[in-house]
Amino acid sequence: MFRNMYRIVVLAIISAGLLGCNMNDRKISGWEINDVYHSTIITPNSGGGKTIQGPPINTMDEANTYEMFSLRTLQSPQGQRNYELVAQLTYFSQWRYYDSATQEGSPATTFKVEGREAGACGDRGCLFRELLSIQLTEAFLKDRMSKGFIVTISSKSGMKSDLYVPPQYIQGYMQAVNGSK
Repeated sequence: MFRNMYRIVVLAIISAGLLGCNMNDRKISGWEINDVYHSTIITPNSGGGKTIQGPPINTMDEANTYEMFSLRTLQSPQGQRNYELVAQLTYFSQWRYYDSATQEGSPATTFKVEGREAGACGDRGCLFRELLSIQLTEAFLKDRMSKGFIVTISSKSGMKSDLYVPPQYIQGYMQAVNGSK
């Protein structure tokens, strides 16, 4: 009796999970936009400008690469804004040496490696981390506010990571950048 009840409960949980996966094309929630808006941090710089840092998006790809990325804007004292996607990729094994990126299939012209770091070694191998940035335009971000965008980062070793920035993230971030905060 208990085993049958247990099976029914497990089956119900699995069914609910599968139904949740079927909801990929849901509408953008105002709560999600507000979460990004309220989680964006604006910090004054010593030179009179400011840095506007969006909250991190955390994912893991099929190659066990931990991906943490966000939008960042550097604003000059005169109000000029430079937008970028900043990504930290962490993985085990050997250096991948990420060296290029594409935005929606077009090569990113401003790919920059901001740092590389090797960490502790263990049973799974050594831990490696690469910090990268890709410059974006305000026009590109505004154009992607309704559908989001994907940046694919490629390495010399042949590994690729697809970073998806959803539309609600862009909308909440741009509200914070434009002073609605």
